[in-house]
Amino acid sequence: MLTSYFHRMTNLDDPHDRCEGISQIQGSCPFKKVPGRKYCPRHGGTRGLRVDAKEAVKNYRLFRWKKRVGELAESEGVKSLREEVGILRMILEEMLNNCKDSMDLLLYSHKMSDLVMKIEKLVVSCDRLENRMGLLLSKGSILQLAQQYVEIISENVNDPEIIERISTRMIQVTASISNPIAE
Repeated sequence: MLTSYFHRMTNLDDPHDRCEGISQIQGSCPFKKVPGRKYCPRHGGTRGLRVDAKEAVKNYRLFRWKKRVGELAESEGVKSLREEVGILRMILEEMLNNCKDSMDLLLYSHKMSDLVMKIEKLVVSCDRLENRMGLLLSKGSILQLAQQYVEIISENVNDPEIIERISTRMIQVTASISNPIAE
């Protein structure tokens, strides 16, 4: 508690622990200075303690931030923007859910259009990143992969009808993945 620093000097001639503040009525301040400061609480000695406390909180937050940045940098998903896209889409959905009438829609239209543009930019960045990292396969690549699987199967299975059914089914599955509405 700050008032615990209000201690009167027993020996007013001892400048060692005495506040350096000066009063118009009493002259030199009769109180002890706050430890580590030049002044008593009455003359602003605790102001520095509050600044120190704020600085300690700031340093703690900076330490936590650096630690979190380190954790994220080590994460496997650091190069994926999918979670960020999901977060922005959830925010847009909440904005839309909060609109009760057309007036609300008009009020929030600027924020929503800005959010839609951010989502679009993030989706494009995500797609570009995943393409660069080789995480996406084109339809042609998938068909080529299916063909290689069928070749492996045909090396081990002698019945041409079974191979034909497997090949047809793989093509159907590949088509349904690239165009889910086709089923």
